[in-house]
Amino acid sequence: MFFLFFAISFYINFSLSKLIFRLKFFLIITFLLYLFNTPGEYIIVWRYLSPTYEGLVLGITQIMRLINSVLIITMMISFMSYQKIIETFYLIIKPLRFLGIDAKRFAVRLYLTMEYVKIFKSKHKLRFNYKDLSSLLLYSYDKTNIKNTHIVIQERKINFLSLMVIFMLLLSTFILIFYT
Repeated sequence: MFFLFFAISFYINFSLSKLIFRLKFFLIITFLLYLFNTPGEYIIVWRYLSPTYEGLVLGITQIMRLINSVLIITMMISFMSYQKIIETFYLIIKPLRFLGIDAKRFAVRLYLTMEYVKIFKSKHKLRFNYKDLSSLLLYSYDKTNIKNTHIVIQERKINFLSLMVIFMLLLSTFILIFYT
């Protein structure tokens, strides 16, 4: 799947190298954690840290999974409107109400998260700093200029074929995540 999404990103002129560069420290730390903390056959025996072949394979696999996930989410955010993203997640999560998951609450939280990201992105031009984020959320919110916005989630009737496609996509995702 990694190579499929990699090829798609080149086809649509999506900058995968910028995405990987932004995540470089997270990916390196994840790889090193798997490399040195997975038991198995040692590559080199050192006194305190010894990398294993199994850790090498698991680290590379996990990095490819992370890049796939971030690439899919980034492409989805880039090519879909916020309204469509929220409606899509609402329709995916709605059948899980028997597990106690409220799809409307999830949609509202997703909308609020996207609003904060949009505000943060417009004010700080994609520079992320925890100090800036806390000052943005706590001190710079002007209550006199509140713009009341709302979204309308259109609950469309889903036919049986669409339900089966959604079910197969979710099932294949869980199989790929947990069994490969």
